Amino acid sequence: MKAAYFSVTFLLLASSTLSLPALAEETPAVVTAMFKGWEGTFKVKPTYDKIETDSDGNVTITNLVANVEAAGTNPAVKLTIGEISLDDVGDAENGIIEVGSATVTDTKVEISEGGNKSVEIEVPESNIEEWILPVGDPSTPQEIFRSSWNIAKKVSSGEFKITAMGQSITSDGYETTWDGDTATGAGKFTLKLSNVVIPQSAITAVDTAGQLKALGYGDITLNVSGDADVKITDDKFGITSNIEYAGKDIGGIKLALAGSDIPLATLSELKKAQKESRPPDMSALMPQLMGVSLGTFQFRFEDASITKKLLPVIAKMQGMDEAAMVANAGAIVQVGLMQLKNQAFTDQVVGAVNAFLKDPKSITVSLKPAQPVPVQSIMTLNPADPAAAITLLGVSVTAND
Repeated sequence: MKAAYFSVTFLLLASSTLSLPALAEETPAVVTAMFKGWEGTFKVKPTYDKIETDSDGNVTITNLVANVEAAGTNPAVKLTIGEISLDDVGDAENGIIEVGSATVTDTKVEISEGGNKSVEIEVPESNIEEWILPVGDPSTPQEIFRSSWNIAKKVSSGEFKITAMGQSITSDGYETTWDGDTATGAGKFTLKLSNVVIPQSAITAVDTAGQLKALGYGDITLNVSGDADVKITDDKFGITSNIEYAGKDIGGIKLALAGSDIPLATLSELKKAQKESRPPDMSALMPQLMGVSLGTFQFRFEDASITKKLLPVIAKMQGMDEAAMVANAGAIVQVGLMQLKNQAFTDQVVGAVNAFLKDPKSITVSLKPAQPVPVQSIMTLNPADPAAAITLLGVSVTAND
């Protein structure tokens, strides 16, 4: 859903880049740096009541409002912020301005589709520590890459609320951290979203058959955490990332991905296309992307009760009892994997499925090639020989490890 994308984007941007209003010459340099990216990305200029600077150079922006009109499948978005306070503002040096701390209060994002408000996000307060803002007009791929990051040593919020379809989802807050190179944007990032509570009434609106309630689940509490390590070498970058979604008393999903040799120039084209409101030039991008290398990939599910609750329900749907379904699962998987023409891999998957269903703890699908595999090598694989792909990518399936 496009609204989900905009909700996350605007929630983060509420404490970051906004657009440059009229009379830019009267605007403090730090505000100009904050505002510049907004207009280029969203084609809007916010309004505000006033911008004040005290004797110490601290800056306060009051009652900011920005509206993004609906376009195509994208919904309309309205952002309002009661106040942004910037303290310990440094001078522009080496292409950046450093802000010691910032406080953003009374942030509200309203997302509307078809003329009707569909999602509302309310964040009473968020805080930013050691915020680093790029200044000037980036031109080289390295400069564009650096300016694309909204970097601060720490960004956090208190409790916030998301309302959709008349139902409210709450969270204890979010926190991001960064520790890296201010000149390039490379470094380590972390993310934490704490105690996201989805009430049973909201679940019922989606799960009209009441299946989750029948399984014994009322309100659902989720925690999200993740990290990423970005490395830059000359004109290319690589990233290693992990993210985990954990449902209390349900289970968790972990995703890990590593890629390298990603040309910085690809980001330049994407940013340029966005600025010019056109699709990216894929004919220019594809040759560059052929050299991107896939390192590792992992999908892991860790059970915390839901599997044992689901098995009898699934068995009943199949017209058999749980024991019979578990006993036959391996054979069904084996038949389904015959077309892969890789008996060793098939035996591994069957063993993992049998082990997990008998004692649900975890099941993991991993890609661990002996060395990073370029996209071009993957594209040239023979579709009639899936076993070669399994070997090249180092695919494995394990359980309860």
